[in-house]
Amino acid sequence: MESKKEILAKIDKTNEQISNSPIIKGLIDGGLSLIPFLGSAISSSLDTRAFQLFEENSRKFAEEIQQIIGGLDENKIDKEFLESPEFTSILIATLSRNAHTYQQEKIKVFAKIFVSFFTLPESKASYKEGFIQIIEELDIDHIRILGFIFERANNPIENDERLVDRVLADDISSNLQIPLGRTLAYCQQLLKFGLVRDWGVGKFGQYKPDKFAITDYGSELAQLLISNK
Repeated sequence: MESKKEILAKIDKTNEQISNSPIIKGLIDGGLSLIPFLGSAISSSLDTRAFQLFEENSRKFAEEIQQIIGGLDENKIDKEFLESPEFTSILIATLSRNAHTYQQEKIKVFAKIFVSFFTLPESKASYKEGFIQIIEELDIDHIRILGFIFERANNPIENDERLVDRVLADDISSNLQIPLGRTLAYCQQLLKFGLVRDWGVGKFGQYKPDKFAITDYGSELAQLLISNK
């Protein structure tokens, strides 16, 4: 129980520090208010809407964390990691990125992966901050597609062993109700991050960029996101 309280206390303290950001002071000191039209618009946004968004997102993030760790076995919490500089770095990185998202589902994603980072055995994962950066750039539909490809990889529908790791864009599109063109575009972006690979490359027959497979890196991220369901 003490470990759970410690986690929530650190979240609250870091949130408070981030909310006192030097960004606004720097803009004001730099003469932002003197810029016609734009200056007042930016000042107004930073003074009100930005802080409202930060406050609301931070509150929801803390609520999600409470809900997840409420049912978590205390013995699964990596107490050594909680005292490490890496934990502090990950906490700041997560809260900073969570603060400005406009997608409510992304807050849940940030909370899930953050809890995974201090939960055994997932706490041993390397390059945690890289996953936070990737999630910041992804849309919720990117994450849904990644999860679908990961699920198919673990529960293949193909009988031919040569095809078991293949996932068709049409299959993704119809199951997730995402237009095919958008599905293909999202998969190309997942390729850029190394989360999926183009299954058709190097295969015999006419090549079409509409078949994908999960990578080890993509599997690692997907596993982190489902580990505390």
